[in-house]
Amino acid sequence: MKKAIFRDLLIFVLALIVAVQFWENNLLLTFLILSIYGIREYFWSEKGDNIVFVSGVIIGCSAEFIGTYLGVWTYAAAFFFNIPLWLPFAWGLVSVIIIRVSRPFVGE
Repeated sequence: MKKAIFRDLLIFVLALIVAVQFWENNLLLTFLILSIYGIREYFWSEKGDNIVFVSGVIIGCSAEFIGTYLGVWTYAAAFFFNIPLWLPFAWGLVSVIIIRVSRPFVGE
């Protein structure tokens, strides 16, 4: 259990480092975020991960669209609907990581 938490936190750190390094290149960063999720999913998949990922994409995108539309925040490298192309997939990845890291603490 501790090993899985540590692994998912390392995946989060990797995704964060990749985002900081490549935020200006929407296509490359999108590919890298999806690759990180794909590798994580291939080796350490659990039931429901893809549902959580898609839910994170939809809910995260909705919040981003609303926030940028209302002018609450902006992105320097916006690609479509005022958000970067990679951002919805980052929301999905982080949603899965949050669920996976929190499960042991809520008794699942």
